[in-house]
Amino acid sequence: MRVAIYIIISCLCLASYSQSTVKVTENISVYKHWTVNFSEQSDLLELSRLKDNETAPKPVMRSEAIKQKLDAQRKRTAIKSKTSYITTKEDIAPELRDNFNGKPIGNAGIPNDNTMAISNDGYIISAINTTVTILNEKGERLGFKSLSGITSGQLGLLDRYYDPKVTYDPVNERFILVFLEGSLSSDTRIVVGFTETSDPTGKWSFYALNGKPLGGTMWSDYPIIAQNSTDLYITVNLLRDNESWQEGFVESLIWQVNKQDGYDGKEDLTQKVFTGIEYGGKPVWSICPVQPGLDFEHDNMYFLSVRPDAESNDTVFLHEITNSSLSGQATHTLKVLQADKKYGVPPTAYQPVVEGSDFRLQTNDTRVLSATLYNGKIHYTQSTILPDEIRSGIFHGIISDVAGDPSVSAEYISSSTLDYAYPSIAFAGEDESDEHSMILTFSHVGENDYPGTSAVFHNKKEGKESLYSDVVRLKQGDSIINTFVADTAERWGDYSDIQRKYDEPGVVWACGSYGDKNGRNNVWIAKLKVNNELLSVDGFITYPNPAETSIRVGATFTKDETVTIRLVDMRGTTVKEIKDQEVVAGSAEFLFNISGLSSGAYAMYIFNSDLEKLHSQKILVE
Repeated sequence: MRVAIYIIISCLCLASYSQSTVKVTENISVYKHWTVNFSEQSDLLELSRLKDNETAPKPVMRSEAIKQKLDAQRKRTAIKSKTSYITTKEDIAPELRDNFNGKPIGNAGIPNDNTMAISNDGYIISAINTTVTILNEKGERLGFKSLSGITSGQLGLLDRYYDPKVTYDPVNERFILVFLEGSLSSDTRIVVGFTETSDPTGKWSFYALNGKPLGGTMWSDYPIIAQNSTDLYITVNLLRDNESWQEGFVESLIWQVNKQDGYDGKEDLTQKVFTGIEYGGKPVWSICPVQPGLDFEHDNMYFLSVRPDAESNDTVFLHEITNSSLSGQATHTLKVLQADKKYGVPPTAYQPVVEGSDFRLQTNDTRVLSATLYNGKIHYTQSTILPDEIRSGIFHGIISDVAGDPSVSAEYISSSTLDYAYPSIAFAGEDESDEHSMILTFSHVGENDYPGTSAVFHNKKEGKESLYSDVVRLKQGDSIINTFVADTAERWGDYSDIQRKYDEPGVVWACGSYGDKNGRNNVWIAKLKVNNELLSVDGFITYPNPAETSIRVGATFTKDETVTIRLVDMRGTTVKEIKDQEVVAGSAEFLFNISGLSSGAYAMYIFNSDLEKLHSQKILVE
């Protein structure tokens, strides 16, 4: 399966700037603080589930009328799209390594709100709608809690917990978990948990934030999280009680929470809430924080939003929180950009017909679902309708010169026979020479393909077009998704997730949905490795590895070269370097003195005189 790319002809991006009227509310006292020990007896309480003859819970969207019109126009015949295929030997598909089912014992609720994170120690947290499972890199279960088990006895009798999000902090070697309680103003809270150590099977500190910080009859929905070196950022949408999205949406909020308070288990959290985020007198809807790709040492944080209910639009909102929660100087700014391609609400997706069934999958709207920042560029992704087709695909945007005069270019990722939706993106490069090295994961389904999870590798050389690999199928579905026989619009699984393995350059882990043999949503977790081919090095040996005081580097060159060798830490900082060494074809050896370096994982790189990477390898310092 190849990936279809619509080539960008020119950039028409414009930037306008909005005067911020945002209000900042500081240090709202947390509703509750408590601790949970995951090493205690796993809580395997059976979770409530809907009966098979009940109707599937639909996402309530302002875009419903657009989607209904598209669905009425769509016919069950595969449309051959006019596309161009771009692949090269240098940009090969990611290699699929360890992969396994990521769902716990029993039912975890519908749909799969997939989220996952992996630590440098190889702990994986897979959170799915109403459960949290801790696994190792082979998929063996190390711990389990339901969200109701985490909150048991702390937040009253309500059993309504959902939308988990999890992230790993490589700077402090901690996990952070966020999920929601309640869907009314009377019970709405944002639950935030921090691990006490790098081991998530031990103690966590949990906090319940007020889900209606503005008061009134409102509640928080749809969280997205990201973090930098000091702060956790949580974005939510604020809704009025018992009203639809069309009538009940109030605004989107940004929470800024000091991470160290949570790691220390303090009784309260230093935090701010940014409210009143508007453009043209109307609230900006569904804001996605931008996760740093590798370097977390930022005082500021970026966010993205679009017009998620649009039939066709090119507006991109670039938000910035300018400083940390502890600085006393954090403010919100907004730039309004124009992408050179348009996005729009996609139709629902076709599944195969089984025994006369016609169960489609919901694709929701076109909000930004995932974004990452590296070397002054933001890559982001969202679902979209495709040009000249009634089909769902992936919109991949790139914002250049983020801190200066930003501009937006975009491409579509599509298939002539499949629908793609629910994308996530992560940085897969090793240094600035790979600044556009990204892996995207997303859900796929077709008239002849059961719902599953896929991935694609993206790269781009300076001044050249974007290059995409062939699409890799992480998991092919075993059947259609047919959870609710009374409804033809099935819940597909509202998210995928992806994270870089910070101590293994070029490695990412992803999770997504597939249809299992029982006709239900299930979860697949997969390890992917980007393997850039050697250009002029046949052999590359480092010894000893692990090392304490020095490392010898041996390489065999196929031609004369001028090379630079760098040792880079997991934040992307060069800690040792041998520059401009002339070598002739044949074997060469170099000696690195590493005394004084902190223990941990590093990456060793060989570059040629044009700073093109010839090879890389993981190095461990003891």
